[in-house]
Amino acid sequence: MNLKEMLEAAKSRIAQADSVEELKAAQEEYNKISEQIKLAEQKGAILDGLKPAKETQVEKKETPASLGAFAVKELDTRSLKSARGAVGTGFGFKANTDLHTTPTINVTDTKVVDVQPRPLYVRDLFGSEAISGNSLTYFVLQPTEGKPAKTAEGAKKPQIHVGYDSKTVALEKIASFFKESDELLEDAAFMESAINNRGIYEHNLAVENELVSTLLGTSGIQTVAFKDNAQDTLYTAMTNIQTATGYTADAIVINPADYQTLRLAKDANGQYMGGGFFYGEYGNGSLVQQPGIWGLPTVVTTAVEKGTAIVGAFKIAGSVVTKAGSGLRVEVSNANEDDFITNRVTVRVEERLLLATRVPAAFAKVTLAGAAA
Repeated sequence: MNLKEMLEAAKSRIAQADSVEELKAAQEEYNKISEQIKLAEQKGAILDGLKPAKETQVEKKETPASLGAFAVKELDTRSLKSARGAVGTGFGFKANTDLHTTPTINVTDTKVVDVQPRPLYVRDLFGSEAISGNSLTYFVLQPTEGKPAKTAEGAKKPQIHVGYDSKTVALEKIASFFKESDELLEDAAFMESAINNRGIYEHNLAVENELVSTLLGTSGIQTVAFKDNAQDTLYTAMTNIQTATGYTADAIVINPADYQTLRLAKDANGQYMGGGFFYGEYGNGSLVQQPGIWGLPTVVTTAVEKGTAIVGAFKIAGSVVTKAGSGLRVEVSNANEDDFITNRVTVRVEERLLLATRVPAAFAKVTLAGAAA
């Protein structure tokens, strides 16, 4: 009989004891066997730790350089071509309903010439988070009522109240799909470039536009009207943010046309205030392409309309929240509509996210209409 069987027998004797003496003896026996089992387990753990470690060979896998490369690496393209209704999944292409055909395997130039993409930086200004649920409830700080003050002995102390408003925002799905000839699957290099240069770019473009639109539509953000000139108006927004929240603005988002007005501004001597087209101001230093306004990182993008700019403490006051474990998904299938009989595949790109603006007053919508530096 092993120790575990002896332990069960002792437990049975406890249940069947007819006197205090029998119960006490059975209990002592049970405790003794339990200690022996614990000792045996500890010895086993020590002996296992003394065994030489087994040598394991770790397969070195090349890390994909981009999301498009990862998607291509994860897709089982051969099974997609041979199996009806197959779906390949990777981890973002041109929208609309038209069919995009590709050359056959007879490739003469491996470089894909594509439309020059717009730099996308707005999302990077915010903090980033992930949640496992379908929505996020967060709290927006309200202005504090009352304030501490010197109080005489025996006098009533002043009361303060720190208020919060709860806000619940659901994850929104941004998605698109496009169709491609299944010869695409035979040319991994083209597929990778198509996903990166068109599919994911178009997706990120939509995300950036959505973030800007959502932020400008958020209740509680400040508004600053144009006065005198663009540079003074932008600085006023920076000051208003710090005055209202204590946070320091960390970025400006501005339309290219409005940035041009500032960038081409000249002083009384005809010198460009931001530096000339070859050198810095008055020939000092080197030329900086798109220098920041008032020393802040400045994103020049058409995501904001001409005549409007955004100043904000982006990193601390707002976050882009995504679905944990999901992220940006790229899926390919030949089972959509008549893909199988027309030798096509459908590529779907989607992501679930939301914008949490925890301190709305840390952002300012600035009007630059009619701006003149």
